[in-house]
Amino acid sequence: MKLEPIHHVPLEPSFRSPFSAAYAIEGGRLLFFSGCCTIPTYHKHPHDAAEERKWLEGDFRAQTERTFTHIREILRAAGGDFENVLKLNIFVTRMEEQNVLNEISARCFGAGKPPARTLVGVPVLAHPDMMIEIDGVAAVPARAKGMVRSRLNRKKPKPARARRKRR
Repeated sequence: MKLEPIHHVPLEPSFRSPFSAAYAIEGGRLLFFSGCCTIPTYHKHPHDAAEERKWLEGDFRAQTERTFTHIREILRAAGGDFENVLKLNIFVTRMEEQNVLNEISARCFGAGKPPARTLVGVPVLAHPDMMIEIDGVAAVPARAKGMVRSRLNRKKPKPARARRKRR
């Protein structure tokens, strides 16, 4: 699989850009991950108030670190990691914290190939104490033969046909 960052102008070192303008992909599969945040992707519904308080603890940095941990879990389940991320849509309630976001993002993605991204300031997210939510697209390797598939995506076996008796 080949991932190629696309730069429409020369990317000067002084830019220290935390994102790329675009990516092109050859081979592999596209993975779309839904809004990841400080709360684990799969959790009880209706929400458990005690668990929620635990997940929403901490400042912007703590919530951002947990959010990127949850993104990595999803990427690894698909056979990828942060280097496979092509595009992020990031929603924050505290735009003044974007330098913290950029620091954590640079650590996760490295300086060479940061993903394309959009950063949007919003007044509130799904929970009043939630400060960040991220969705995105990654290009992960083609599924290897024998790779375990999610139970939800497994094809159900076809029922055996009854043999007709010949006369």
